[in-house]
Amino acid sequence: MRSSGRPVPAAFLAAALVGGLLLAVPGTAAAAQDPNSALLSPTRWLGTDSRTPFRATTTGDARVGSWRDESGLHHIGKSYFTFDLSRLQGTTVFTATLTTHETSVNDCAKPRAVELWSTDPRGTITWAFQPRELVKAPGPAAGAPCANPWLSWDLGEIVKGAVAEGRTSLTLVARIARDFQGDVAYGRSLSTRPELNVTFNSPPGTPTDLRVGNQSCAEPIVTSSRRPRVAAVVSDPDGTRGLEARMAFWPVDAPDQRVEHTASGDGGVIGGYFPEDMVQDGRQFAFAARTEDGHATSEWTAPCVITADFTAPANAPTVTSTVYREDAGPPGDGGEGIPGDFTFSGDGDPDVVAFDYEGIGIGGARVAADRPGGSATITVTPTTDGPVSVEVVGVDRAGNRSPLRSYRYWVGTTAPRVRMPIFEVGVPRDIVFTATQQGATAFWYTMDDGEAQQVAVGPDGTARATFTFYAAENDRHVLKVWTVNGTGFRSGITDRDFYVVQYEPTVYVDRYDLVVGEKVVVVAEPFYEREGVHAYVFQVGDEPEVVVPVGADGSARYEYTTTRTGFHRVRAASLNRSSVRSGWGEDYFTVTAPGPVVSSTDYPSGRESGGPGVPGTFTFAPSPRLPVAEYRYEFSDGQQGKVPAGPDGRVSVRWTPKAPGFQWVRVTGVTATGVETERGSYSFPVKSSPPTLTSPQYPEGGPSTGRVGQPIEFVATPNVAGSHEVVWSARFGAEQVVPVGADGTARFTYTPTSQGNLDIAVSSRTPDGTVSGTGYRSFYVSP
Repeated sequence: MRSSGRPVPAAFLAAALVGGLLLAVPGTAAAAQDPNSALLSPTRWLGTDSRTPFRATTTGDARVGSWRDESGLHHIGKSYFTFDLSRLQGTTVFTATLTTHETSVNDCAKPRAVELWSTDPRGTITWAFQPRELVKAPGPAAGAPCANPWLSWDLGEIVKGAVAEGRTSLTLVARIARDFQGDVAYGRSLSTRPELNVTFNSPPGTPTDLRVGNQSCAEPIVTSSRRPRVAAVVSDPDGTRGLEARMAFWPVDAPDQRVEHTASGDGGVIGGYFPEDMVQDGRQFAFAARTEDGHATSEWTAPCVITADFTAPANAPTVTSTVYREDAGPPGDGGEGIPGDFTFSGDGDPDVVAFDYEGIGIGGARVAADRPGGSATITVTPTTDGPVSVEVVGVDRAGNRSPLRSYRYWVGTTAPRVRMPIFEVGVPRDIVFTATQQGATAFWYTMDDGEAQQVAVGPDGTARATFTFYAAENDRHVLKVWTVNGTGFRSGITDRDFYVVQYEPTVYVDRYDLVVGEKVVVVAEPFYEREGVHAYVFQVGDEPEVVVPVGADGSARYEYTTTRTGFHRVRAASLNRSSVRSGWGEDYFTVTAPGPVVSSTDYPSGRESGGPGVPGTFTFAPSPRLPVAEYRYEFSDGQQGKVPAGPDGRVSVRWTPKAPGFQWVRVTGVTATGVETERGSYSFPVKSSPPTLTSPQYPEGGPSTGRVGQPIEFVATPNVAGSHEVVWSARFGAEQVVPVGADGTARFTYTPTSQGNLDIAVSSRTPDGTVSGTGYRSFYVSP
């Protein structure tokens, strides 16, 4: 449908928006954003002292109330803390709590009389010039009267009032209540770094970057969508998590039909759709948005106006070309590489402002008309010959598309014809080129994208090129051929993919899984069509090639003794009488070197055995498939060694663990030819052997006499031979070390400070670093 495009009067839009506000659904967003919070530290702290009435102090603790100095002189002090409230300007404060801790108390028998007041500082603060004290804060909330690590005052109303008055800072005074201010017993000291924890909300910003689909509302919008999608960017100083918006939609000529919906989004972008059945063809509609965080709302945005157009252009475009005639047949017009013009016309229909087109060798694109209902011309250079077409539709401002116009034409052939032979490895063959381009003077060709070669066009329009291909990893080749005329204009290109018969022999091995040192037989049999084969070239992996003459049956056998483990590719190629090599035939085999097997009856792998300092025997045995002459081993404590294999291939070694827990031994065998096997591993748990712990205060059978505040004696008897010291700790505290005496025991005492279970951890160690493992025993301490 043709839209008028007339601008909407500003007064009318304003009326629509105001009218919408009158109809707005009351309240804010359904889900509230979590309040923001700020943890503020003082920007300034100072203390006042009655003994120095004209000087403030900024060192030491924050003293409040009275104290006496070393000379016995009486002092009274107050402490002042200033906080920066700039971050809270323009916000709504919900809660504010000041927390601090006491660093000292003059007399714990006296109840706490600390007070916190807001002040009105007018200049320098000293004892002589104290600011007026305004409001006392509720609190403090605290437990016992002695030095408390957690005092708190409710400053909600004080901070709210300061922010409401536009104040950018707040100064608080900590003091002792007036009735007790002069009593030294009530004096206390506070931390100079209290914390003010404030929860608040900042008003959200008005949405920006309103869009309809992918179009910005900064430009006139015409849409063909019956339910357009809209979006806007929302912001909030407190972040966008939990942020929502409200969107309003209405017909421009009927603002009383305004409808509002809440909208949410992700990453600061909110979106929604016009209400179903609201948008109608030929009318104008508007939407606006505001941001809501559950506590406050922004201003509404200016309206974004769209014009609805659901009616597509009625007629297909006209298409003409001066080079490529419509519906032409062979031999066609132009040719590959010859450009031609195509003109699209809207035939005066003012709805048509652009054309969408696509075709073989053209791709798809959109081109604007020179004016509504006008035309546009494109240039197409064909890349293929034969029958092709271009499809065109007219497009209006809303994106509605007209019926399709298909323009069919025939592109003449200019690429040369190519006659290909069958290529065999090592046999020369000719390729014949025939020109189709008018006035062609030379053929140009490339093989496998190599350097271009030239050959002249003969009197009969043909030329030949001879090629010989030898065995290579790739038996596929690509030929590209084109011609040029006397002016140097290039024809279309002829591509030919072809294969060279490689005559690869059939290759197989007699075994696929071998142990290092074993032999494998590789057999090569001839390709049934190749004649004159007199030998085969064999290669295993990247080892040197070996030439083997053919046998009476035309095949060859190659015996190879394996020396390395891993995957091995083996291949073979045949040689004819001219020593021309065929392509490779392939097979593979795998070589392993199985590792030794480890066992121990002293330290079986399935259960805890032995202990630190207890030697054990470990037996190494070879894999049945691979005898070894020597074993190289390493234990988990770093001990390494090597030992020759016995007559039966087995050998045993002794090893003593120095710690409990899981230990391991890793063993590699070495064959008589010096080949290393894979590594065999064996792990096993070593049993812990902590000292035995007794106490005279806790005899077997009782009674127990351990009491709070009384020393408890302990006797630790190591179970690991040669232990020279015992390590112990009480209630998981710091470790203590005591020597083992001549009687084989270590003695220590511990004085408990509270009743309940007393857990003692104890272990021993020897001079060579052997550790017993830790044992635990619990003793009950009576009051």
